[in-house]
Amino acid sequence: MIVAVLGTGSIGSRHLEVLGGFAQVQTIAVPIRKERFEELRSKGIRAARNLTEAVEQGARLCIIATDTGRHVSDAVTALQSSCAVLVEKPLSIDRSGAAEVCRAATKAGQGVFVCCVLRFSESLNTFRELLPTLGRLHSVRIECQSYLPDWRPQRNYRDAFCARPNEGGVLLDLIHEVDYATWLYGWPSAIYACLRNLGRLDIQAEETADLLWETSDGCLVSIALDYLSRPPRRLMTAKGEHGTIQWDGISGTVSIEQVGLAVEHVKSSQTRDDMMSGQAQAFLNAIAGTVDQRLASIEDGIRAAAVCDGARRSSQTLRREAVEYGLK
Repeated sequence: MIVAVLGTGSIGSRHLEVLGGFAQVQTIAVPIRKERFEELRSKGIRAARNLTEAVEQGARLCIIATDTGRHVSDAVTALQSSCAVLVEKPLSIDRSGAAEVCRAATKAGQGVFVCCVLRFSESLNTFRELLPTLGRLHSVRIECQSYLPDWRPQRNYRDAFCARPNEGGVLLDLIHEVDYATWLYGWPSAIYACLRNLGRLDIQAEETADLLWETSDGCLVSIALDYLSRPPRRLMTAKGEHGTIQWDGISGTVSIEQVGLAVEHVKSSQTRDDMMSGQAQAFLNAIAGTVDQRLASIEDGIRAAAVCDGARRSSQTLRREAVEYGLK
């Protein structure tokens, strides 16, 4: 099986490395910057100048690991080349772009999935399995924070796609939190949100995003995202009638606190590459006909984009806004 990886930046390179551990998989790196082609070949990495060339070399699967603003056009190109596709999150900057990919997939008769790698976290799945022990939930609080200049200190963060208003910002960049929140608690029908640029980072995209919605069971879900805070944090706390469970996504720890019982801690030693490997295997299995329910579908990608659209509208109108999910 030959997999083309379109985009050879940090995340594309990691996909190539992870796929290199699969005996049944051959990879073809497809860099966006022309000068990278010879650089990759000099390192012994099989490469193609473009996706057409990769398909001519036998690629039938494609991972899209380009900048966010290119995801839709690159996914459509791959589908038109008869490739099944795994797209890095987010599928698109908005729902209309995501729906365009869906139409192209239907026309091509090919599968499309979205990289939501935290669904393959052992500790998050432990949290998910323990949720029913809380009984009826009334509150979920999710926090994800990190200081943007610390992400890649060797480069100017202002030049990165995450700083651009048309494809970056903390809401899209940290859409993992929207994805796993909706995976665990369901898709909201309406949302409140406040997106802010406080001018601390000298970027044009939003630096903070706060989202709030109520589930069909009456549980309030709140998400706080920001590019401004140190130290890095990824926490989720769920509270129910029988206790509290907290997930620490950085340490891979789940803490369970219930009435009359000692606090229990469950820690995973899984690495991020382990998660990516699990996701890659699920993608390969899905193309072969066996779908892992953790693998994010194109419909999941469209819905996540729709939630972000609703959050932007709410931030502009200062009102609760309906989330418009139309999948076509």
